Amino acid sequence: MKTVVPFYRYPTNVDIGSILKEASGDVNGLDNVETLEEVFKNFIGCKYAVSASSGTNALHLAMCALDLKRGDKVICSINAFVNVPEVVRHFDAEPIFVDCNSDDYMINPAKLKEAIAKNKSKKLRAVIVNHMGGKVADMEEIYAIAKEGNIKVIEDATDAMGSKYKDKMIGSTGADMTVFSFVPHLVRDVVSGGILVTESESYATRAKLYRNHGLVDGQDEGIYSVGYFYDMIDIGLSYKISEIDAAICLRRLKDIDSAMENRAQIASIYKKELEGIDHITIKTSLDESNITNFFIEIDKNRDHFARELKKEGVEIRLHYIPLNFMEYYKKKYELKVFDFLSSLEIYQKTISLPIFDEMTQDEAHKVCEVVKKVANTYM
Repeated sequence: MKTVVPFYRYPTNVDIGSILKEASGDVNGLDNVETLEEVFKNFIGCKYAVSASSGTNALHLAMCALDLKRGDKVICSINAFVNVPEVVRHFDAEPIFVDCNSDDYMINPAKLKEAIAKNKSKKLRAVIVNHMGGKVADMEEIYAIAKEGNIKVIEDATDAMGSKYKDKMIGSTGADMTVFSFVPHLVRDVVSGGILVTESESYATRAKLYRNHGLVDGQDEGIYSVGYFYDMIDIGLSYKISEIDAAICLRRLKDIDSAMENRAQIASIYKKELEGIDHITIKTSLDESNITNFFIEIDKNRDHFARELKKEGVEIRLHYIPLNFMEYYKKKYELKVFDFLSSLEIYQKTISLPIFDEMTQDEAHKVCEVVKKVANTYM
Protein backbone atom coordinates (compact mmCIF):
# COMPACT_ATOMS: atom_id res chain seq x y z
CA MET A 1 0.00 0.00 0.00
CA LYS A 2 1.19 3.52 -0.74
CA THR A 3 2.65 5.33 2.25
CA VAL A 4 0.18 7.80 3.70
CA VAL A 5 2.45 9.17 6.42
CA PRO A 6 6.20 8.48 6.21
CA PHE A 7 8.30 8.08 9.32
CA TYR A 8 10.43 11.00 8.16
CA ARG A 9 10.43 13.58 5.37
CA TYR A 10 13.43 15.84 5.05
CA PRO A 11 12.86 19.60 5.27
CA THR A 12 12.20 21.20 1.90
CA ASN A 13 12.69 24.85 2.81
CA VAL A 14 16.31 24.93 1.65
CA ASP A 15 17.08 26.16 -1.87
CA ILE A 16 19.80 23.67 -2.78
CA GLY A 17 20.09 25.21 -6.25
CA SER A 18 21.09 28.61 -4.87
CA ILE A 19 23.57 26.94 -2.53
CA LEU A 20 25.18 25.10 -5.45
CA LYS A 21 25.34 28.30 -7.49
CA GLU A 22 26.91 30.22 -4.64
CA ALA A 23 29.42 27.46 -3.92
CA SER A 24 30.50 27.14 -7.55
CA GLY A 25 30.53 30.84 -8.32
CA ASP A 26 32.67 32.24 -5.53
CA VAL A 27 35.56 30.20 -4.21
CA ASN A 28 36.32 32.87 -1.62
CA GLY A 29 32.79 32.42 -0.29
CA LEU A 30 33.33 28.78 0.62
CA ASP A 31 33.27 29.36 4.35
CA ASN A 32 30.11 27.46 5.30
CA VAL A 33 32.05 24.91 7.39
CA GLU A 34 33.72 27.55 9.55
CA THR A 35 30.47 29.49 9.81
CA LEU A 36 28.58 26.38 10.89
CA GLU A 37 31.11 25.69 13.64
CA GLU A 38 31.04 29.28 14.85
CA VAL A 39 27.25 29.49 14.87
CA PHE A 40 26.97 26.13 16.61
CA LYS A 41 29.41 27.20 19.34
CA ASN A 42 27.24 30.22 20.03
CA PHE A 43 24.08 28.11 19.90
CA ILE A 44 25.37 25.64 22.49
CA GLY A 45 27.48 28.03 24.55
CA CYS A 46 30.72 26.07 24.36
CA LYS A 47 34.35 26.84 23.50
CA TYR A 48 35.00 24.48 20.60
CA ALA A 49 32.96 22.88 17.82
CA VAL A 50 34.38 20.43 15.27
CA SER A 51 32.13 19.54 12.32
CA ALA A 52 32.18 16.14 10.64
CA SER A 53 30.51 14.43 7.72
CA SER A 54 28.05 12.55 9.98
CA GLY A 55 27.05 12.06 13.59
CA THR A 56 28.78 8.67 13.58
CA ASN A 57 32.00 10.24 12.34
CA ALA A 58 31.75 12.90 15.04
CA LEU A 59 31.45 10.10 17.61
CA HIS A 60 34.43 8.33 16.08
CA LEU A 61 36.42 11.56 16.29
CA ALA A 62 35.53 11.73 19.99
CA MET A 63 37.18 8.32 20.43
CA CYS A 64 40.18 9.61 18.47
CA ALA A 65 40.37 12.64 20.73
CA LEU A 66 40.35 10.32 23.76
CA ASP A 67 43.31 8.49 22.20
CA LEU A 68 41.49 5.20 22.68
CA LYS A 69 43.79 2.17 22.58
CA ARG A 70 43.49 -1.55 22.08
CA GLY A 71 42.01 -3.18 25.18
CA ASP A 72 40.56 0.06 26.58
CA LYS A 73 36.98 -0.14 27.83
CA VAL A 74 34.04 2.17 27.21
CA ILE A 75 30.64 1.72 28.88
CA CYS A 76 27.45 2.20 26.87
CA SER A 77 23.75 1.41 27.12
CA ILE A 78 22.50 -1.80 25.53
CA ASN A 79 19.63 0.32 24.16
CA ALA A 80 21.57 2.39 21.64
CA PHE A 81 22.13 2.50 17.91
CA VAL A 82 24.83 0.19 16.59
CA ASN A 83 27.24 3.06 15.89
CA VAL A 84 27.87 3.63 19.63
CA PRO A 85 29.85 0.44 20.36
CA GLU A 86 30.97 0.32 16.73
CA VAL A 87 33.21 3.38 17.08
CA VAL A 88 34.76 1.74 20.16
CA ARG A 89 35.48 -1.54 18.36
CA HIS A 90 37.28 0.26 15.54
CA PHE A 91 40.12 0.83 18.02
CA ASP A 92 40.01 -2.82 19.12
CA ALA A 93 38.72 -1.46 22.41
CA GLU A 94 35.91 -3.13 24.34
CA PRO A 95 32.35 -1.86 24.86
CA ILE A 96 30.89 -2.70 28.27
CA PHE A 97 27.11 -2.99 27.95
CA VAL A 98 24.70 -2.01 30.71
CA ASP A 99 20.92 -2.11 30.88
CA CYS A 100 18.63 0.91 30.52
CA ASN A 101 15.81 2.37 32.57
CA SER A 102 12.36 0.99 31.81
CA ASP A 103 10.73 4.44 31.96
CA ASP A 104 12.93 6.69 29.82
CA TYR A 105 14.90 4.01 27.88
CA MET A 106 18.28 5.55 28.77
CA ILE A 107 21.29 4.20 30.60
CA ASN A 108 20.54 3.05 34.15
CA PRO A 109 22.80 4.99 36.58
CA ALA A 110 22.79 2.15 39.12
CA LYS A 111 23.90 -0.31 36.43
CA LEU A 112 26.53 2.19 35.31
CA LYS A 113 27.91 2.35 38.83
CA GLU A 114 28.01 -1.46 39.02
CA ALA A 115 29.84 -1.65 35.68
CA ILE A 116 32.45 0.87 36.83
CA ALA A 117 33.06 -1.07 40.02
CA LYS A 118 33.32 -4.36 38.14
CA ASN A 119 35.68 -3.05 35.45
CA LYS A 120 37.62 -0.51 37.48
CA SER A 121 41.12 -0.32 36.08
CA LYS A 122 43.30 2.02 34.06
CA LYS A 123 41.73 0.46 30.96
CA LEU A 124 38.26 1.82 31.74
CA ARG A 125 38.23 5.13 29.91
CA ALA A 126 34.74 6.52 29.42
CA VAL A 127 30.98 6.16 29.27
CA ILE A 128 28.92 7.09 26.22
CA VAL A 129 25.48 8.32 27.28
CA ASN A 130 22.89 8.42 24.52
CA HIS A 131 19.87 10.67 25.01
CA MET A 132 16.58 9.28 23.74
CA GLY A 133 13.95 11.06 21.68
CA GLY A 134 15.05 14.54 22.73
CA LYS A 135 14.75 13.70 26.43
CA VAL A 136 17.99 14.07 28.40
CA ALA A 137 19.38 11.47 30.78
CA ASP A 138 19.88 12.28 34.47
CA MET A 139 23.26 13.83 33.83
CA GLU A 140 23.86 15.24 37.31
CA GLU A 141 23.89 11.73 38.73
CA ILE A 142 25.89 10.35 35.80
CA TYR A 143 28.52 13.10 36.07
CA ALA A 144 28.93 12.31 39.77
CA ILE A 145 29.26 8.57 39.12
CA ALA A 146 31.77 9.14 36.32
CA LYS A 147 33.84 11.52 38.44
CA GLU A 148 33.95 9.02 41.28
CA GLY A 149 35.00 6.32 38.83
CA ASN A 150 37.56 8.62 37.17
CA ILE A 151 36.18 8.12 33.65
CA LYS A 152 35.24 10.56 30.90
CA VAL A 153 31.66 11.32 29.82
CA ILE A 154 30.79 11.41 26.13
CA GLU A 155 27.22 12.44 25.39
CA ASP A 156 25.59 11.09 22.25
CA ALA A 157 23.07 13.85 21.55
CA THR A 158 22.42 12.81 17.96
CA ASP A 159 18.71 12.65 18.85
CA ALA A 160 18.77 15.70 21.12
CA MET A 161 19.99 18.75 19.21
CA GLY A 162 18.39 21.71 20.93
CA SER A 163 17.51 19.87 24.14
CA LYS A 164 18.19 21.44 27.53
CA TYR A 165 19.15 20.06 30.94
CA LYS A 166 18.48 22.26 33.96
CA ASP A 167 18.03 25.27 31.64
CA LYS A 168 21.38 24.74 29.91
CA MET A 169 21.89 23.50 26.38
CA ILE A 170 23.10 19.93 26.05
CA GLY A 171 26.74 20.25 25.11
CA SER A 172 27.40 22.83 27.82
CA THR A 173 26.36 20.94 30.96
CA GLY A 174 29.60 19.22 31.93
CA ALA A 175 30.39 16.39 29.50
CA ASP A 176 33.95 15.99 28.23
CA MET A 177 32.59 15.85 24.68
CA THR A 178 29.12 15.87 23.14
CA VAL A 179 28.25 14.83 19.60
CA PHE A 180 25.24 15.85 17.50
CA SER A 181 23.78 14.87 14.14
CA PHE A 182 21.81 16.98 11.69
CA VAL A 183 20.07 13.81 10.43
CA PRO A 184 17.79 11.73 12.67
CA HIS A 185 18.66 8.09 13.26
CA LEU A 186 17.23 5.43 10.94
CA VAL A 187 16.15 7.80 8.16
CA ARG A 188 17.29 8.78 4.68
CA ASP A 189 18.06 12.42 3.98
CA VAL A 190 19.55 14.67 1.32
CA VAL A 191 22.22 15.90 3.71
CA SER A 192 24.77 14.36 6.04
CA GLY A 193 26.44 16.19 8.89
CA GLY A 194 27.50 15.92 12.50
CA ILE A 195 29.36 18.02 15.02
CA LEU A 196 31.40 17.52 18.18
CA VAL A 197 31.54 20.11 20.95
CA THR A 198 33.87 20.35 23.94
CA GLU A 199 35.43 22.73 26.43
CA SER A 200 38.83 21.05 25.92
CA GLU A 201 41.27 22.63 23.49
CA SER A 202 43.30 19.41 23.33
CA TYR A 203 40.24 17.30 22.43
CA ALA A 204 39.20 19.79 19.74
CA THR A 205 42.72 19.94 18.30
CA ARG A 206 43.02 16.15 18.13
CA ALA A 207 39.55 15.79 16.57
CA LYS A 208 40.42 18.35 13.86
CA LEU A 209 43.71 16.57 13.18
CA TYR A 210 42.13 13.13 12.73
CA ARG A 211 39.26 14.33 10.55
CA ASN A 212 41.78 15.39 7.87
CA HIS A 213 44.17 12.46 7.46
CA GLY A 214 46.38 13.62 10.34
CA LEU A 215 47.63 16.49 8.17
CA VAL A 216 49.13 19.78 9.31
CA ASP A 217 50.52 22.71 7.34
CA GLY A 218 54.13 22.09 6.32
CA GLN A 219 57.11 24.35 6.93
CA ASP A 220 56.69 27.16 4.43
CA GLU A 221 57.01 30.39 6.35
CA GLY A 222 57.60 33.98 5.40
CA ILE A 223 55.97 36.67 3.36
CA TYR A 224 56.48 34.74 0.11
CA SER A 225 54.97 31.46 1.35
CA VAL A 226 53.55 29.43 -1.52
CA GLY A 227 51.05 27.77 0.83
CA TYR A 228 51.03 24.25 -0.60
CA PHE A 229 53.31 22.32 1.79
CA TYR A 230 51.80 19.91 4.28
CA ASP A 231 52.91 17.13 6.59
CA MET A 232 51.21 14.04 8.04
CA ILE A 233 51.91 13.55 11.74
CA ASP A 234 49.40 10.79 12.60
CA ILE A 235 46.95 8.33 11.06
CA GLY A 236 43.55 9.88 10.39
CA LEU A 237 40.76 9.71 7.83
CA SER A 238 38.68 12.16 5.81
CA TYR A 239 35.71 13.10 7.98
CA LYS A 240 35.33 16.66 6.72
CA ILE A 241 31.83 17.89 5.99
CA SER A 242 31.30 19.33 2.51
CA GLU A 243 30.58 23.01 1.95
CA ILE A 244 27.15 22.20 0.54
CA ASP A 245 26.23 19.91 3.45
CA ALA A 246 27.48 22.56 5.86
CA ALA A 247 25.32 25.20 4.18
CA ILE A 248 22.20 23.04 4.46
CA CYS A 249 23.00 22.13 8.08
CA LEU A 250 23.51 25.81 8.84
CA ARG A 251 20.05 26.59 7.46
CA ARG A 252 18.51 23.79 9.52
CA LEU A 253 20.21 25.10 12.61
CA LYS A 254 18.72 28.55 11.99
CA ASP A 255 15.29 26.92 11.69
CA ILE A 256 15.64 24.72 14.77
CA ASP A 257 13.27 26.71 17.00
CA SER A 258 10.39 26.52 14.53
CA ALA A 259 11.13 22.84 13.92
CA MET A 260 11.03 22.11 17.65
CA GLU A 261 7.80 24.06 17.99
CA ASN A 262 6.17 22.11 15.16
CA ARG A 263 7.23 18.75 16.63
CA ALA A 264 5.81 19.83 19.99
CA GLN A 265 2.46 20.58 18.29
CA ILE A 266 2.48 17.16 16.62
CA ALA A 267 3.25 15.53 19.97
CA SER A 268 0.37 17.38 21.62
CA ILE A 269 -2.02 16.02 18.97
CA TYR A 270 -0.77 12.50 19.62
CA LYS A 271 -1.12 12.99 23.36
CA LYS A 272 -4.66 14.36 23.12
CA GLU A 273 -5.98 11.77 20.67
CA LEU A 274 -4.20 8.63 21.88
CA GLU A 275 -4.40 9.09 25.65
CA GLY A 276 -6.54 6.31 27.13
CA ILE A 277 -6.78 4.22 23.97
CA ASP A 278 -6.88 0.50 24.72
CA HIS A 279 -3.60 -1.43 24.34
CA ILE A 280 -1.51 1.77 24.12
CA THR A 281 0.65 3.55 26.69
CA ILE A 282 2.17 6.91 25.77
CA LYS A 283 5.80 7.13 26.92
CA THR A 284 6.75 10.57 25.60
CA SER A 285 6.08 13.53 27.86
CA LEU A 286 4.99 16.93 26.57
CA ASP A 287 7.06 18.51 29.34
CA GLU A 288 10.32 17.92 27.48
CA SER A 289 12.15 20.90 25.99
CA ASN A 290 12.60 19.00 22.73
CA ILE A 291 10.75 16.01 21.27
CA THR A 292 12.48 14.17 18.44
CA ASN A 293 10.73 10.80 18.80
CA PHE A 294 7.25 9.96 20.02
CA PHE A 295 7.26 6.62 21.83
CA ILE A 296 4.26 4.46 22.57
CA GLU A 297 4.15 0.99 24.08
CA ILE A 298 1.79 -1.71 22.80
CA ASP A 299 0.63 -4.10 25.51
CA LYS A 300 0.65 -7.19 23.27
CA ASN A 301 1.53 -8.32 19.74
CA ARG A 302 3.68 -5.28 18.95
CA ASP A 303 4.86 -6.70 15.61
CA HIS A 304 1.31 -7.45 14.52
CA PHE A 305 0.34 -3.90 15.48
CA ALA A 306 3.23 -2.51 13.44
CA ARG A 307 2.33 -4.61 10.41
CA GLU A 308 -1.25 -3.34 10.50
CA LEU A 309 -0.03 0.26 10.71
CA LYS A 310 2.13 -0.31 7.66
CA LYS A 311 -0.80 -1.82 5.76
CA GLU A 312 -2.71 1.37 6.50
CA GLY A 313 0.17 3.49 5.19
CA VAL A 314 1.83 4.64 8.43
CA GLU A 315 5.56 4.03 8.80
CA ILE A 316 7.10 3.45 12.23
CA ARG A 317 10.57 2.61 13.60
CA LEU A 318 12.21 0.96 16.62
CA HIS A 319 14.59 2.94 18.85
CA TYR A 320 16.33 0.60 19.23
CA ILE A 321 16.75 -3.13 18.71
CA PRO A 322 18.94 -4.03 21.74
CA LEU A 323 22.60 -4.46 20.89
CA ASN A 324 22.65 -7.98 22.35
CA PHE A 325 20.30 -8.92 19.49
CA MET A 326 22.91 -7.87 16.92
CA GLU A 327 24.70 -10.86 15.43
CA TYR A 328 28.17 -9.35 15.83
CA TYR A 329 27.90 -8.43 19.52
CA LYS A 330 25.91 -11.53 20.36
CA LYS A 331 28.71 -13.74 19.08
CA LYS A 332 31.67 -11.56 20.06
CA TYR A 333 30.65 -11.22 23.72
CA GLU A 334 28.40 -14.30 24.10
CA LEU A 335 25.41 -12.12 24.97
CA LYS A 336 22.05 -13.73 25.68
CA VAL A 337 18.54 -12.44 25.01
CA PHE A 338 17.68 -12.29 28.72
CA ASP A 339 20.92 -10.61 29.86
CA PHE A 340 19.28 -7.15 29.84
CA LEU A 341 15.69 -7.43 30.99
CA SER A 342 14.63 -3.77 30.85
CA SER A 343 15.77 -3.30 27.26
CA LEU A 344 14.14 -6.61 26.31
CA GLU A 345 10.80 -5.49 27.71
CA ILE A 346 11.08 -2.12 25.95
CA TYR A 347 11.98 -3.81 22.67
CA GLN A 348 8.97 -6.10 22.85
CA LYS A 349 6.51 -3.22 23.38
CA THR A 350 7.76 0.04 21.93
CA ILE A 351 7.38 1.76 18.58
CA SER A 352 8.21 5.31 17.43
CA LEU A 353 5.47 7.18 15.61
CA PRO A 354 6.27 9.65 12.82
CA ILE A 355 7.28 13.09 14.05
CA PHE A 356 9.47 15.42 11.99
CA ASP A 357 10.16 19.08 11.34
CA GLU A 358 7.63 19.74 8.55
CA MET A 359 5.02 17.15 9.49
CA THR A 360 1.54 18.59 9.11
CA GLN A 361 -1.25 18.46 11.65
CA ASP A 362 -3.39 16.63 9.09
CA GLU A 363 -0.73 13.94 8.92
CA ALA A 364 -0.67 13.71 12.71
CA HIS A 365 -4.43 13.29 12.83
CA LYS A 366 -4.18 10.62 10.13
CA VAL A 367 -1.64 8.71 12.22
CA CYS A 368 -3.95 8.89 15.23
CA GLU A 369 -6.88 7.71 13.13
CA VAL A 370 -4.92 4.67 11.95
CA VAL A 371 -3.49 3.87 15.38
CA LYS A 372 -6.97 3.95 16.93
CA LYS A 373 -8.36 1.82 14.12
CA VAL A 374 -5.70 -0.84 14.61
CA ALA A 375 -6.04 -0.75 18.41
CA ASN A 376 -9.82 -1.11 18.25
CA THR A 377 -10.13 -3.50 15.31
CA TYR A 378 -7.15 -5.79 15.14
CA MET A 379 -6.14 -6.18 18.76
